Amino acid sequence: MKKILLSLALIISATASWALEVECTPGNLANLIDDTSITSLTVTGQIDARDFKFIYTDLDALTTIDLSGATIVSYSNHTKPLFNNEVDYPENCIPAMAFFGKKITQITLPAGTRAIGMAAFAGCDKLVNFTFPEGLDSIAAYAFSGSNLNKIILPESIKSLGKGAFYNMTNLARVTITPSSEMTIPESAFDLDKKVTSMTLGPNVTAIGDKAFKGTTRLTQITFSGENNISHIGKEAFLASGVTDFNFEQTPTLNNIDDWAFAQSKQVSATIPASTMRVGKGAFFYATDLTSYIPNAASDSIADFLLAGTAVANDVTAGTQAQYIGRYAFYNTPITALTLPNTTSYIGERAMAGMIDLQELTSDAIEVPELGEEVWAGVNQSTIPLKVPYDSYDAYKAADQWSLFLIWADEPHGIFGDVNQDGYVTAADVTALYDILLGNSTQHMETADVNGDGDVTAADITTVYNILLGNEYAPGRNKKTFDSNDMLIAEGFVIEAGKTHTMDVEMRNNAQFAAMQLDIIMPQGLTIDNVNSTSRASNMTMGFNEIEPGKWRILLHSSTTTSGNKGTLFNITVKADENFTGNETITIANIIAVETTELVHEIGDVDVEVGTTTGVTDINIDNTDNGPVNVYNTNGQLIRQNVERNEATTGLPSGIYIVGGKKVIVK
Repeated sequence: MKKILLSLALIISATASWALEVECTPGNLANLIDDTSITSLTVTGQIDARDFKFIYTDLDALTTIDLSGATIVSYSNHTKPLFNNEVDYPENCIPAMAFFGKKITQITLPAGTRAIGMAAFAGCDKLVNFTFPEGLDSIAAYAFSGSNLNKIILPESIKSLGKGAFYNMTNLARVTITPSSEMTIPESAFDLDKKVTSMTLGPNVTAIGDKAFKGTTRLTQITFSGENNISHIGKEAFLASGVTDFNFEQTPTLNNIDDWAFAQSKQVSATIPASTMRVGKGAFFYATDLTSYIPNAASDSIADFLLAGTAVANDVTAGTQAQYIGRYAFYNTPITALTLPNTTSYIGERAMAGMIDLQELTSDAIEVPELGEEVWAGVNQSTIPLKVPYDSYDAYKAADQWSLFLIWADEPHGIFGDVNQDGYVTAADVTALYDILLGNSTQHMETADVNGDGDVTAADITTVYNILLGNEYAPGRNKKTFDSNDMLIAEGFVIEAGKTHTMDVEMRNNAQFAAMQLDIIMPQGLTIDNVNSTSRASNMTMGFNEIEPGKWRILLHSSTTTSGNKGTLFNITVKADENFTGNETITIANIIAVETTELVHEIGDVDVEVGTTTGVTDINIDNTDNGPVNVYNTNGQLIRQNVERNEATTGLPSGIYIVGGKKVIVK
């Protein structure tokens, strides 16, 4: 029993030696502590920087310290710096690096503490809970970086934070900063604090510094406890953060969004307030969840890389005053339409590269904007209409890169003949007129009076016909639309100079069409003598005209659909003159078919091979290699399958065929 009691006494004695309470005078703490292995220390009285230095260098086992009953007094020593080469240590201030890397788990500061010095608690990875004293007005750079605090609630007295004050705090989850006077969230204040999910800022927080919330991947929203008075968001402020809903519409004082501010963040939309004079380079670069961006209408520039890699699909230039559109500004975005304002003078390198969803582009700039290299790299410009000012049409057509678009221009009072107001004059406009005249539609009444006589009549249909057949001019009448699975078919044939040949044009279609237009491009020596519709198109009105040398346009139209889904639509009588030498190609191009609903289809071009019988008197089929062969026409369509070679062309109409891989002419 005596041994047990002795052991308990030793334990109690040892425990007492680990915890110590002292009353101190400035610079005298070292003289009051004999056992430096203590783990808990309570200090009352007065202390200065020398006492903090003793704690830092000698009390390595210390985990708990209570300074609530102490007062920090000033100290100066210009011959022997104590911390960080500093020689002056003001009152009520925790010196720089005072507890740097210490293993403390709990500390209570003096009630009168006004400032915490640089890196004072940096690296204190055991420090989880900390109460910031009322009256604290400044926290210096990196004061708590790398510590293990799980929450920060700063008193209203706080006036300033230093760079990286709470940098790389791996356990920090909740932050509240509601100062009573104006202050800034400084550079890298919460950089790499990856567990922060709650951030509340007061109305007196007026700026967010560079990299302030960079890498805060779990921070989805900034909550403002009152009115939002943020005027500046610094470089990389929310770079790679989890912020999804920074509400720009509630930042009426926001003047500047700096470079890369929300790059690679999770922000989903951004409506830039009227107060914002600058949105910096790459501000939303690869913020891949961003689907909507509404610029400030007064903005005069769109910065380099601004929306590159985002999911923004809306027109982000319409209504702005943008003079400059920067490099890679809209790179790889799914934007479908852009309207460049009349102020635009320059578009940078690859600004719109990779915009494969672009469907239409409008430039209101009278002077053709200068371009950097490969502005539309990867974009199929030849299928995209570009609308330009009427008087600038020729300039855009002659300009490098611009000329690759389908350029058209409004007439001074709109596009002549564009009844359905889709920006083009096609057979669809004839369909629109039919619908109006037959009482099936009241749409587009304001543009239906094409000839301007004050009434909508069949005369307006005639006017549109004249436009389509080249007798009237209308910009952009060759509309590019989507590809169709329907097709036209015309067989190759042979013809001699001075002779004529009737070429059948067949249509195989799934959709039912009420109108069609196409161009026949004739080689030298061949002309069109006549065009006649067949019984299949007997309910359709037909017109044809040579709209330019060697190029004929054919137009068919009805108020109802064509009958059937295959068969010959019309015959073309082709005439050869003395200039025809044979082995030429007739091309049927710009084939547009319109459903009764005015839905427009683009059908693929057709090439028709035309030969001559000169020097050919017989069909030469090698009977020594008689056997099953396939027969194709010049469009690659299978005509006969597995027939004997010597019977391959029997009964076929005149033309050119591929028999067993060899070209054969049938007279």
